Amino acid sequence: MFLIKRRNGIYHLYYKSKDGKRRTISTKKNTKSDAYKFLTNFENEIEKRANEQTTTINLERFRLEFLRNSERTKSEKTVRVYKTTFNYLQKYLGNVNIDTITNNDIKKYLDHRLTSSSVFAARKDVINLNGVFKYALEENYTKINPCKGIKQFKIAEKQPVYFSKQDYEKLLSIIDNVEFRNLVMIAANTGLRQMELLSLKWTQIDLQHKNILLDQRVHITKSKKIRSVPINNNIYPVLLEMQRLAATDNLFSYTGRNISVLISQKFKSYVLKAELNPSLHFHSLRHSFASWLVQGGVNIFLVSKLLGHADIKTTQIYSHLRQDDLLTSVNCI
Repeated sequence: MFLIKRRNGIYHLYYKSKDGKRRTISTKKNTKSDAYKFLTNFENEIEKRANEQTTTINLERFRLEFLRNSERTKSEKTVRVYKTTFNYLQKYLGNVNIDTITNNDIKKYLDHRLTSSSVFAARKDVINLNGVFKYALEENYTKINPCKGIKQFKIAEKQPVYFSKQDYEKLLSIIDNVEFRNLVMIAANTGLRQMELLSLKWTQIDLQHKNILLDQRVHITKSKKIRSVPINNNIYPVLLEMQRLAATDNLFSYTGRNISVLISQKFKSYVLKAELNPSLHFHSLRHSFASWLVQGGVNIFLVSKLLGHADIKTTQIYSHLRQDDLLTSVNCI
């Protein structure tokens, strides 16, 4: 734990949190003596919390509390994935108390998931359990994060499946439901994720300036950041007509529990009816949006911004589509 004076003259305190990560907090003080007083009070508070007894709670009660809290702040899909992780963990460990779960328990559980399911399932569990035990630490249900030090499973890089322009047109010709066809067209021309689309309101659509604003009011995006997506000429007339016929503030009438699953199933039925690659799914429309942009010569950084990726590395999976750039580069020698 130490203090550093920033350029604005304010001292910041650096410390290690319960999960072992370095954190920083502003002391809001510009003199060393006041900053050290803040540090002393902070240390006393940390020590006080460390001496507090953890609140005993079993895995089932904790699961219910965590999921209730998640339903207020996370998407339906994310909550569903958390439920899956909890179900498998509880099946493996039993209804144990949270503060009795050790690092070794988590390692054995992940090894079990790796052998009984897949590396993808184990990888998702690592992500979920880190979030779960971070919450447990904050609520004083445990003094340690048993996931600390567990490395993420590496998976072989896999190229995303996307529609060729020809296959995309073939798919549209097969879809006989106007609303669903509009949903597919908007997805392919904006790169929006499924729940970002289904939760859209007309108040988020600015047809005058050709812009869609994901403002976090209705649906919290994956990156948890406000994002603006342009409306291109392919879907501008579609949105105009949809707005003209709109009876509510919702762009789409698809609502209810498990709607994401139902949309995915309906989409798959159209893909099979069109006799296209059965590996294509609704999220492939987002991959297609990115792939078409890269193939059209759009800078990968702009593509990343349009997709709302928090890290450019996520967008790099599309960079293989610009092989002409690589060929041009080596021919300069």
